[in-house]
Amino acid sequence: MRPWLEAVFDSHGSAPAWYVEELAGQRRRELVAELVPVVLDQAESALGHRPEMIVAGNTVGHEQVWAVTREPALVAIADAVQSLIASRDRVVWPVCPRHLVGQHPELREGLAVWVCRAGDHVVNQIG
Repeated sequence: MRPWLEAVFDSHGSAPAWYVEELAGQRRRELVAELVPVVLDQAESALGHRPEMIVAGNTVGHEQVWAVTREPALVAIADAVQSLIASRDRVVWPVCPRHLVGQHPELREGLAVWVCRAGDHVVNQIG
């Protein structure tokens, strides 16, 4: 979040908290609009159909996305999409091809990735 706050300060100068929160809300909505299709593309590729996803503002499925930068937002969105697919469709997605267990979205070394915890290895980037 710090790089985003520094960019806000550089472009807007000193600003009251309410204004920064408005900018953060706007950024979250932009990230959700941009990145939900990216995650859904990945799910569609694996599942053979595009999961239906309710998106409203910074809410994806039943989860709110609080991140204001791309990679943490991808992790949050992937988690929300994965949770909704699991609860609604009773499907585990994505699955590690080596260990045949569900993967988990994580931020590792600054990148949003799918991780197999059975082998503690990165399987793929998210998106």
